[in-house]
Amino acid sequence: MKKILLLLALTTFTMNAQEKFDFPLNENGQIIFSEVVSAEGKTKDDLYNNSKMFFVNIYKETQDKIKQDKEASSVTDTQYSFMTIKANGSETKVKLFYTISIMSKEGKYKYEIKNIFIKSSAETTIEKMFDKLASEKAVDNPKLMETLKAYYAEINSTIETIKSDIKKEMAKSSASKSDW
Repeated sequence: MKKILLLLALTTFTMNAQEKFDFPLNENGQIIFSEVVSAEGKTKDDLYNNSKMFFVNIYKETQDKIKQDKEASSVTDTQYSFMTIKANGSETKVKLFYTISIMSKEGKYKYEIKNIFIKSSAETTIEKMFDKLASEKAVDNPKLMETLKAYYAEINSTIETIKSDIKKEMAKSSASKSDW
């Protein structure tokens, strides 16, 4: 019985020590959130117009400040969101910067959220923040582990909100259509 309890305790410790922060990586190790979304019944132009309106409606950008490629039906812009990190008994406000690209084709579009970094007193890419060395250091430092977990949760929550906003805006009736 003592051996079973010891085995359970060691298994629990090992699982906690191997905290894994999973982000989607491309072949170069860069964190990129990407998805191809079906948009049946929508033309490439409808989706292209909606992608421009996404930045106008969500980020209050004027269309002349957004990087647009009409030929490729793609729209790209760098934005940021505020996050409040609650860890170790304190709250820290930081900006999460990212680049959003939306590429449109007939009946579908693809979005990418990439070049993600945190800016508080300094700039830190999330690839660096969650690299193997940081995770290994966190195993022996409970405060660092709590901080990394808080950042991980807030980053994922923010990205999920962005993805949801993209899908809502892209599903809208095209701004160029007229009821007349």
